[in-house]
Amino acid sequence: MDALERGRCAEAVEKLQRLVDNYPGSRLVAEAQYHLAEAYFCSEDYVNAAFEYQRLIQTYPSSQWVAEAQFKIAECYYQQARRAELDQTETRNALRHFRTFLDDNPHHPLVDKARERIADCRNRLAYKTYLAARLYQRQNHRDAARIYYDQILNEYPDTRYYYKALYRMGEMAFARDDRQTARRYWAEVARDSDDEDLQRRAGERLAQVYESFGETGN
Repeated sequence: MDALERGRCAEAVEKLQRLVDNYPGSRLVAEAQYHLAEAYFCSEDYVNAAFEYQRLIQTYPSSQWVAEAQFKIAECYYQQARRAELDQTETRNALRHFRTFLDDNPHHPLVDKARERIADCRNRLAYKTYLAARLYQRQNHRDAARIYYDQILNEYPDTRYYYKALYRMGEMAFARDDRQTARRYWAEVARDSDDEDLQRRAGERLAQVYESFGETGN
């Protein structure tokens, strides 16, 4: 524990592993198992850390450390999450484990942190979907783009990409001369988005639509 507290992670792994392996009946072994996982986490070896946290949960399900281990498994996946342009398997795994933690521990002190992580994971996944939609839109594959934008609207309405997707859907509606639909999308963005730049752009596009209808927009 002294090694772990001083940040000597590899040394802590070695000593805690020795205790876990050699003294399975000790009253300290469950705590040692948890801190072995912590030592791997300290080393940024998130794969082995997650494995050791999971071993704690399976081997010592009544341990006082189980809730923290559940949270840290999710955190291990979160720390491995990649840029939005890349595969998001780790982000999805983190999201799943954070939700499991919340379901099992609704009053734990780490609940607020877990909720923050969930929100961030959902924003990452929404951004991944938004990038795909924008690529298809730029390539003029409008049906494919619409599928991805619809996915954001249906699955990620609580993320910052909801109104971005609405704005882009307005663009595509306007491009196919469906100005009523474009006006509906842009009006929602201008009214409800908290992104001031996006609100301004939506308002400018609305002015175009009203002008084309010979209306003032009042």
